[in-house]
Amino acid sequence: MSLEKRRETEDSQGGNVLEESQFRRLDFTPIGKREKKREEEPEFIEVLDELTEIEKDVLEIAEDILKLKRYDAEFDLDVDTQAELQKFPIIEKLYAKCIAKLAYQKGYSKEELFLAIRGLEEKNWIVTNERRTKLEILQNEKLTSILEFIRENPGIHARDDKVEETLDITRTPFLKHIMTLERFKLIRSKKIGKSLHYFLADMPDDYDKYKVIFSNPLIPKIIIELFKEEVIPISKIGEKLDVYSGTIQYHIKKLKSLDLVRSTKNKNGDTIHLVNIELLKRYNEFFKEPDFSNILTGL
Repeated sequence: MSLEKRRETEDSQGGNVLEESQFRRLDFTPIGKREKKREEEPEFIEVLDELTEIEKDVLEIAEDILKLKRYDAEFDLDVDTQAELQKFPIIEKLYAKCIAKLAYQKGYSKEELFLAIRGLEEKNWIVTNERRTKLEILQNEKLTSILEFIRENPGIHARDDKVEETLDITRTPFLKHIMTLERFKLIRSKKIGKSLHYFLADMPDDYDKYKVIFSNPLIPKIIIELFKEEVIPISKIGEKLDVYSGTIQYHIKKLKSLDLVRSTKNKNGDTIHLVNIELLKRYNEFFKEPDFSNILTGL
């Protein structure tokens, strides 16, 4: 039994528990297609709670205006005056429509409407090179299915067979939808190695590299063998897993670089490999797969 199995490290106390992500709890079923939910599940429409009343009114008008032109210059958040909106035809049209419809009906001033439009841009509810608002994105069955897919498979990449098997779409349309979701800051991508990997936007990036390395099914098996017998020779791991020992050595070196494993010598001079149990615990607080609970039980 290694020292790391016997003790609780200082890092495990306080401040290292990952916060719950709202996207881990969010139901991505499009509005109008969902069945009645259990009380403990939040209603989808709660995503609008971050908007003010005037922003909700402007967003409703934006759903029609943004469809008038496919592409437009990206709205500059440093624009300080209404006059500068002339550089952005679609936004200028939205601004004019809001004045015509909302200034009289609800008494909003031009300044308030201008700031509401800027607020929607800052919060990525409208993206001027997209014809849809974020609300329309979150009402789209295909796009919400991709969001749910990424929630269930954080760190997925476009060439993964799961994309076509689960979503029934090929790589090209998948990437097209991914671009849309990234524009609205609903997901994020990170290049690890030669591939772009996708995560929900509010997932902390601290554990991205671990999620990606664990996507190789061989890695958890190596960790389990090291955990069961810390003085096990690399050649024996290779025999048990039917893998060339050089491959095992390569992956252990990678695990050491990520602080998942460290090597030392015992009093007999034998090399021992210690698994970073605390890091695996923290990883499983956020990502549930691979599940290391079996080897962590009883620690």
